[in-house]
Amino acid sequence: MRPTMILALFLALALCWRSMGGAQGSDTPRPPDRTPDVSGPLLNFSGIWVGTSTSSADGAKAKIAFNIKRAGNKFKGDYRCAPGNAVCRNNVQRGWVHGQIAARGFTVSEEDTSWCAFFVSRFHPPAAEGEYTCYMNGGIADLGVFELKQPLGE
Repeated sequence: MRPTMILALFLALALCWRSMGGAQGSDTPRPPDRTPDVSGPLLNFSGIWVGTSTSSADGAKAKIAFNIKRAGNKFKGDYRCAPGNAVCRNNVQRGWVHGQIAARGFTVSEEDTSWCAFFVSRFHPPAAEGEYTCYMNGGIADLGVFELKQPLGE
């Protein structure tokens, strides 16, 4: 397995582990927080975001968009893909986003049962960029980079 694939797999597993509650401290139950957590690297990741994804495998570029709604320290939303210089992977054009503002990434579940982990390396609203890795049937289906911007007025 190539070092890039191993790193991508490690990052995706760490992201999933973190989103399922890992690295939260001891196993001792804690009382619920009285004040909501309103800080995190993706605190302002809400609204409409549009951009491109570019596959590392063949340079295929697709247009992507997210419509994100925040609820407390979590967010969810819709994912859309449209052909750029190539069709969307497996011609899948819809997905569902899940994430937490305290994480540096989020996941997208796609219509064909595959899923992608997006890791945000630079987030300075109204712009964001990072890397993604998509998985299907227990293996890596695609990996690459993405760029996002918020349209004016969002």
